[in-house]
Amino acid sequence: MKILIVLYIVIIVFIGLLVLISLDERLPAAGGSVPEGIEKLFMKTAAYVYRRFIKKNRLFLKSPGRRNVRENLQRLDSEADINKSLNAYYIKKISIVLIIIVLGSMLSLLSCYSAVRKNSLTKNGELIREDYGKGEKRAKLVATDENGEKLGDFDVSISETEYSEVEANELFLKMQEDLSKIILSENKDLNHVKSDLELPTRIKGYPFEISWKSDNIDVLSSSGEVANDDIFFESTKVMLKATLKYRTLKYEQKYDITVIPRNFSEDEILSRELEASIRDIEETTRTNDRFSLPSNTEGIRVFWKEVTDENSIMLLIMSLIAAASVFIAGDKELNKKVEYRRKQMILEYPAFVSRLVLYMGSGMSVRAIFSRFSDEYKVRVSEGGKRSFLYEEIVKSCHELESGVPEINVYERLGARCGSQQYARLVTLLAQNLKKGNSEMMTLLREESDKATMERMSYARKLGEEAGTKLLVPMVMMLFIVMVVIMVPAYLSF
Repeated sequence: MKILIVLYIVIIVFIGLLVLISLDERLPAAGGSVPEGIEKLFMKTAAYVYRRFIKKNRLFLKSPGRRNVRENLQRLDSEADINKSLNAYYIKKISIVLIIIVLGSMLSLLSCYSAVRKNSLTKNGELIREDYGKGEKRAKLVATDENGEKLGDFDVSISETEYSEVEANELFLKMQEDLSKIILSENKDLNHVKSDLELPTRIKGYPFEISWKSDNIDVLSSSGEVANDDIFFESTKVMLKATLKYRTLKYEQKYDITVIPRNFSEDEILSRELEASIRDIEETTRTNDRFSLPSNTEGIRVFWKEVTDENSIMLLIMSLIAAASVFIAGDKELNKKVEYRRKQMILEYPAFVSRLVLYMGSGMSVRAIFSRFSDEYKVRVSEGGKRSFLYEEIVKSCHELESGVPEINVYERLGARCGSQQYARLVTLLAQNLKKGNSEMMTLLREESDKATMERMSYARKLGEEAGTKLLVPMVMMLFIVMVVIMVPAYLSF
């Protein structure tokens, strides 16, 4: 077990030394967010490890895995510097590996240390009991012979260390003094008890279980509650008995207590008298369908008003809050729908431009192509196909063309409705073709198609990064739960 603890510490110290050595390491320039804090330290360490031990290693350079990674990075971004992308990729991977190793070593160290703390067996073959009052524990043991052959598994129950009878008697005598002070609580002494007593069932530092019994539970309950709230209450003597048990030993301690009336304010006296009057009137008039409340007490005229559970204002406030929430949430929901429409139209743009180039290359006009797209979309929707925000706009444009709206205005309106930079570029090309004519129209559209494809790939990578960022929160929560599961037993074992 000690070897494992040393191993975990060595791993953590070794990586710590690597972090210190690599503090001056320069991170390669790469796209994306700039790392900060601990992430930056581990990125520098990963950069140092990659540059010093991996980058120029022959086995690494010739490995199929490296070639596959290089090819995949080129497919994702053919315009980027492949060497920089490759370096950034492996440095990121190494930094994640280092973080996992450090966290795993720390958790392993805590788990191993917790297990060592819980060990009950000494080198001399002795089982250690828990201290007084800690309760029993269990130990899982394996018996082997001198040749190391297993003789059996044993689950041993180990009771806590017990006090001898002499020690228990001494503790009882000591506890008597402490118990007399504890039970007083806020009272001056046991001959002037006005408020509740504190009657504990156990006292820290003593092994006794305590039970209480009162000979007059109407005045003093066995839980220490004092019934002296009546203004006509008179001083009453009560005998309270405490029974202390430890193993087979039993002790008794008796307390003579005098419960006295507590001090009432004038308002409390009036309130109690009114309460008593109402109770008396209610009991003596139960044969009547109604009874009159007392109109005066102690020469003071009394007016009565019923208190009702009227929560209408709270309901109104809650309704207003709910209405405001719905109003604000409605705007957010609308914004989400608009953002979803924008994303879907961006995703559909490359395929749309490619189809447009294909049909224009066959000699069709833009107007005829839009009409064909509109008819195909209507047929697909009528057959239960999925609706498309882009082709809905194409259908609207075809209706405008059929209504006699100038073609150039139709294209400009289409670009405005689509509301993204990509469609604005396309509409500009179509409008210039109508106004001035352009012999290089097909070349420009092909370039636009290639550019749209590259933007589609970049947008897909961006969505992937956003998804990874959203997963960080649940990952951190799971890591926190694992750390709590490991650290709480280690903390409790101290």
